[in-house]
Amino acid sequence: MKAGHRKSSIPRFLVLPFVLGALCILVLGSTARAEDQPAGTEPQPASAPVQAPSVEAAPQASRSVDPESTVSARGYVPPDWLKGLSIGGGAILWYFQPIDTGAENNVDLFFANLLLDGRFGIVGLHIEPRFRDSRLRDYYPGPVWAQEAYLSVKVAPGTVIKAGKEYSRFGLFWDNSFYGNVQVYDGLKLDPDYGLSLETSLRPNGRSGLRAYAQYFVVDGHTNVSLDGRDTISIPGASRRNQTILRAEPFFKPNDATTITGGVSGEFLQADLPIGTKDVYRAGADASVSIKNWALWADYIYQNGQTVTAFPIAAAPATATTAATAGEASAHNHYVLAGTQLTWKRITARYNVSTGRYQDLDISEWMHVPAVAVAVGDNLTVLGEYVNWKRYAPAQTTVVDQSFNLTLNGHF
Repeated sequence: MKAGHRKSSIPRFLVLPFVLGALCILVLGSTARAEDQPAGTEPQPASAPVQAPSVEAAPQASRSVDPESTVSARGYVPPDWLKGLSIGGGAILWYFQPIDTGAENNVDLFFANLLLDGRFGIVGLHIEPRFRDSRLRDYYPGPVWAQEAYLSVKVAPGTVIKAGKEYSRFGLFWDNSFYGNVQVYDGLKLDPDYGLSLETSLRPNGRSGLRAYAQYFVVDGHTNVSLDGRDTISIPGASRRNQTILRAEPFFKPNDATTITGGVSGEFLQADLPIGTKDVYRAGADASVSIKNWALWADYIYQNGQTVTAFPIAAAPATATTAATAGEASAHNHYVLAGTQLTWKRITARYNVSTGRYQDLDISEWMHVPAVAVAVGDNLTVLGEYVNWKRYAPAQTTVVDQSFNLTLNGHF
């Protein structure tokens, strides 16, 4: 438990909507067809699973262990629990080449990971440990951490309850990139937290259907990839608490080659900051279209409430000629993400653009990430991305990052 926590509680008027939403999802899930697959499986990107220096590699599918192959010549029979075990893993090697910024180039093992999944009747267990030779962020407790670790129980066809550390499901899950977007560096994407999740999927194999999520996180997971000071979790003594998310994600397949997906999300959380506890509300809408080898997506998020103390204007220490200045934060923010990709054989061309507008301080950031990925066999992807990330403020325009990023993503 992190130091500096103060007692806080969810406003009473939020409890009833959350409980009603959770009950509705459970009732809907119980009406799903028996042959429908359970919800809550690992999210899969539209193309090769590649990921970002601010982000993580997109979750990769585990591979089942064949217990029959473990039978030795002496007739050893593996235990029953091994039949429900699947194992996967991988690693991302990242080469960073700055362009006209004065930074130095670098080669880094972004992380290596294992994916462990067990299924024992209606009970499931998912664990993903990740490893590095240094801390991914300064606020991480160490170079080894649990990205996700949760138990799940199938309570009805297509419906599961999870307990533990898992990804929050507010807004579009990911944009298929490695480097990422403004949203992920502010802690809005790829964010695993501690709590409970009720997830359901209605008619997942039909022409139309619905995925829905009701999540409550007691406290943040402290291992997203936000940059220092841009999310509550990196502020000493601060944390996100009582994070409540409702999301509905309908989809429609007019033909075998086309899928249209929409999404609406609502969120409440409390930012337990050194300056006091702040109530934060977020609303989002997103949509994606996939037609054969082409895909298009867009995501909008509005935030009302303060989650940090000194961003987008950082505090400045005193110098010989100037006095120290306090940092400033914006409580009214707008985020937009859009992207598209086209795959031809083993080559995928992709373009993402994202922006964050910090309305209270009239500051905005824009990030452009064109990319080309090549799948080398089924277990290795080579991805090149160009990043142009700028900040626009009334006084000046600055370059946050301009670089070429090459990643090798291998998995089994």
